[in-house]
Amino acid sequence: MKKYLKLLILILLNISVYFIYNNMKNITYRILILGDNMSLGSNYQTTYIDYYKKYKLKTYHKVKLNKTYSKKDLSISELQEKVHTNKTLKRDLISTNILFLNVGYNDLLYKLSISENLTPNNFPLILNEIRKDYLSLIEEIRTYYHKDIIVIGYYESPKNEYYLNKGITYLNKILKSPNNIIYIDTYNNINNKKYFSNPNSYFLNTQGNQVISKKIIKVLENNKNI
Repeated sequence: MKKYLKLLILILLNISVYFIYNNMKNITYRILILGDNMSLGSNYQTTYIDYYKKYKLKTYHKVKLNKTYSKKDLSISELQEKVHTNKTLKRDLISTNILFLNVGYNDLLYKLSISENLTPNNFPLILNEIRKDYLSLIEEIRTYYHKDIIVIGYYESPKNEYYLNKGITYLNKILKSPNNIIYIDTYNNINNKKYFSNPNSYFLNTQGNQVISKKIIKVLENNKNI
């Protein structure tokens, strides 16, 4: 009797897995990216977010990647204004399955360009406005979106500019500070010039984007099945 009962349970489990799998195949999995240069790449290249889409296609028959609101010179305050005023973006936030956020680098570059008497010790003061804008952005997004926000950190510049890389370190601390996001550290993974399209460019090559995509997948798998 126990033997037949175990067999019946096994059959029911297999049937359940089959229906769950086929149901997922018919669902459209929606990915929304709000980002800057890093997420868009150079000359429409395949970026880390495109590789993540390919990864999700192993599970879902339909995966939609929305890059509509990303642009190369995107700032944090500009994005917050979009979230606050753009009705289409609000609808997309509500309906998306997962949100990737990749902002802050343009703000850092701007702050460095207008700052006088720059020293390693006054970075916290210089970047304080970035912190305030970023936390306000997260709060604004949370008004419409209550699932996982995946924040992508920044990597060291291949140009080896002291103040820029010092600023990136501080910026990453800001980006990972909220407790309601999942932070992806790229600084410790993209640490070789072989990952860049050329020595003077901040854009990653195929290998660099694949490294970030694999890190994202690893972190998300360890957190939960997203």
